[in-house]
Amino acid sequence: MATLSELKADARKALLARDHEGALQLFREIHEQAPDDMRAWCKMAELMEKCGDVDGAVREYNAIAGRYANEGFVVQAIAISKIVLRLDPENRRASERLRELSRERGEEWSGDTDARRATVAFKETPLISGLSGEELQAFIGYLHPRMADDGEAIVRAGEAGDFLFLIGSGSVRLETVDAAGARKVVRRLEAGDFFGEHAFMARTAYQDDAIAEGHTVVLEIDRATFDQWCERHPSIQETVERFYRQRVLERVLATSDLFRGIPAEACTALTEHFRRRTFHDGACVVRQGEKGDSCFLIRSGVVSVTTEDFRRPGRVIDLGELREGAFFGEVALLNDKPRTATVTARGEVELMELTREDFRAIIDRFPQVLQTVEAYQRERVRSTIRKVTAS
Repeated sequence: MATLSELKADARKALLARDHEGALQLFREIHEQAPDDMRAWCKMAELMEKCGDVDGAVREYNAIAGRYANEGFVVQAIAISKIVLRLDPENRRASERLRELSRERGEEWSGDTDARRATVAFKETPLISGLSGEELQAFIGYLHPRMADDGEAIVRAGEAGDFLFLIGSGSVRLETVDAAGARKVVRRLEAGDFFGEHAFMARTAYQDDAIAEGHTVVLEIDRATFDQWCERHPSIQETVERFYRQRVLERVLATSDLFRGIPAEACTALTEHFRRRTFHDGACVVRQGEKGDSCFLIRSGVVSVTTEDFRRPGRVIDLGELREGAFFGEVALLNDKPRTATVTARGEVELMELTREDFRAIIDRFPQVLQTVEAYQRERVRSTIRKVTAS
């Protein structure tokens, strides 16, 4: 008899070869040996559908959704129930389950343990936690399920950001390319998390690849439907915008030259202290010679940097432009010296500002951040001197 690891290895090979019948048989055996492996069970049901056994797939998906619901995994139960209704729109078990999940909201489930689990699940799913039972039931109706295998891209950077995604089961990693051209994992997300909010809210292309880790089910909602919902339920948009601000800042920190190499927990701590600032085209962000007590990280847009030639008063030297992910004003974090350059917005610019006081609170916890900023500032001084002397 094959071991579980051997069965999984053979199943992966069958999937790569697109041998659905062979893969289905292997996943049946995996399910027999490991009935608590929910991802394998979901994959078995998916393969049953692909092999033409839709009734069998509905039966298994209903059993999976019931298991999730009984154990208090609300979002997973919703996601799998939506798959059932895609296959069988009149399925009473799935419809009733969704009504019950919406109606009870985890507060009157059978058994205290299940109730606690379900309540926690709703609270830890910020996209839906503020909806009443009736609102939740209606919102669920607009979500469309989508399945992805391990390593499959749910979205790619550059694609139009027309959908917002809620992870129903499985997990997703967000990948980007940093300033050095290396691929970097920005964030890992689990069931109940949502993603795609940056492009969705800004109405731009996705900036990151969203890659499934293991068999994953996501629930997607299109922008037109979301906009209609936000008109009636502003709390949903407020939730998405709050996560949008936090995650965009995390992404910028992850791709910034300055913060490359700083521990992830330090970057997370930094995000809590930045505040958002916007500047219109031509606005002066900082002026050379003025005192400063904060630095800036460019979240979006472009700024120009100039300095006066200390050898020829009145002559201005163009030091170039800075774009998303760039950092400036770091001298103000380290000492009380005046600003060494003038920074001007070129078009609409969105910045994140960090004060010296907040920076000091961070370096008390993470001394390596100070060392990194000091090294970055020394290199920038050398670069400025080279540009000035070459002009």
